[in-house]
Amino acid sequence: MTPASSRSGWRAALIGVSRYVDPEFPDIPAALNNVTDLARLLTAATGSALAEHQCNVLTDPEHNTQVGKAVAAAAREAGDVLLVYFAGHGVVDRRGRLYLALSGTSRDEPEWSSVPFTTLRDELASSPARARVLILDCCFSGRAFEAMGTSSSLVDGQIDIQGTYTIASSARNEPSVAPEGHRHTAFTAALLSTATHTGLTLDQLYRKVDHALHRDGYPRPQRRTVNIAGELRLFTPPALRSAPGDNATITPMRDQLTTADDNADALFEDGRRFADQDDLPQAESSWRQAAAQGHTGAMNNLANLLDAQGLAREAHEWYRQAAERGNVIAMGNLASLLHQMKRVSDAELWWRRAAESGNTDAMYNLALLLDKSRHLGEALTWYQRAAEADHPDAMHNLAIRLRYRGQLPEATIWWQRAGHRRAQRASEKLHGPVSRRQSR
Repeated sequence: MTPASSRSGWRAALIGVSRYVDPEFPDIPAALNNVTDLARLLTAATGSALAEHQCNVLTDPEHNTQVGKAVAAAAREAGDVLLVYFAGHGVVDRRGRLYLALSGTSRDEPEWSSVPFTTLRDELASSPARARVLILDCCFSGRAFEAMGTSSSLVDGQIDIQGTYTIASSARNEPSVAPEGHRHTAFTAALLSTATHTGLTLDQLYRKVDHALHRDGYPRPQRRTVNIAGELRLFTPPALRSAPGDNATITPMRDQLTTADDNADALFEDGRRFADQDDLPQAESSWRQAAAQGHTGAMNNLANLLDAQGLAREAHEWYRQAAERGNVIAMGNLASLLHQMKRVSDAELWWRRAAESGNTDAMYNLALLLDKSRHLGEALTWYQRAAEADHPDAMHNLAIRLRYRGQLPEATIWWQRAGHRRAQRASEKLHGPVSRRQSR
C-alpha cells in the first residue's frame, strides 16, 4: 500500500454535472454532492491525504474545454496515480458512441456540445502516471469499455490503455440510478460508504460496491483492468493511516460485512438456491427471514412467490416495503401488480419512479400508459429512453409512433433494430405491457 505521506505524485480530477439546460436531461442534484464528498474523503486527514491542490473539483461545466483543462492538468502532473471521476448523464449517439453530457449539452447534438469519451480516453493514455483509475457514474457508462477498443470500431472488451483500472456504474445498455431525495447517486453512495470505513484494494472495493448495489436492487457496476494491480488502495481508513514521515508498511484491513448483513445475505442466497431447485416452500421460508431483517431483494422475491400463489394483498405489502426502501426492481413489480388491480394512477406513480431510476421495463410500461392516455409527447420520450437501452418492445412501439408522426427514416431505423425483417406497414399494432415479475 502506498503510504499517505508519499502521494505527492497523485492527482485527481473530479467532475460532477448536476444542472442541465436541455429539458431532455433531468437535473441530478446528487452529482454535486458526489464530487464534494469524494473530494472531502480524498483530502481529509482521515482519508488518503491528498493535498487540496492535488484534487481538482469541477462542478457544472458548460463547455468541454473546461473539462479538458481540468483533466489535462491532472494527467500531465500525475507521476504515480491519476484518478478521474465523472458523475452526470451519459448519452449515446446513433452509432453507439458514448459522450459525457455537460450543463450546456444538447441531447440532439452531443457530438458538438459534450465530451466525447474517446477524447477522455486519449488524455488518459497520454498521462505519465504509472497507474490510472477511471470511475464513471453515468448512464451507459459500460460503453466506455468499447470506446477503449484496439481499433476505431467498437470492440467489446478490448482495452488498450496500459495501466488503467476502470469502474463503470452500469452496463453498456443500462441507465445508472439517482434515487429521488437521496444525497448521492446509488453507485457513488455505495462507493463512498465502502471507502469511508475500509482500507480496501481496488479489487476489494469493486466487489463490495457490486455486492451492495446488487443487494439493494440497483444496476450492477462493471470493471476492466489492464496491466494494473488491483492491490492499489485509493482510500485508507483512519486507524491505519501512516503518520507524516512514516513509511512503514501497513497491514490491510480484512474485508467484512456486519453480522446482521451477513445473515440476511446468506438467507437470501439460500432462498435463491432453493428456488433454483424448485423447493419453493424452503425458498419462501428463507426469504421471509431475510425480508424480516430488511433485505429488499428478499422482500421482492418473496412478493413474487406470493403473487404467483394468488396472494396479491400480501405480495403488495412486501413489494411496497422494498420499493419504499429504494429497490428499483420492486418498484416496477409493484406498479405491474397495481395495474393488474386497476389502480392505474398508483401504477403510473411507481412506474415513473422506477423508470426515473433506470428500470427499462418500467420506462416501456410508463410510455405505453401515457400513449393510451393520449400524452404522446411524453410517451415518445420514454419509448426513446427504453429503446436506447435495447428494449425490443419499446423499439417496436417507438417505430410505429414515429411513422404516425411522419418521421419515416427514424421509424425505419427503430423498426429494424426491433428485429423486424419485413417493412413496417401502416396497420401495425402496438405491443402491450410487460407484466413479467423480475427477481434478484
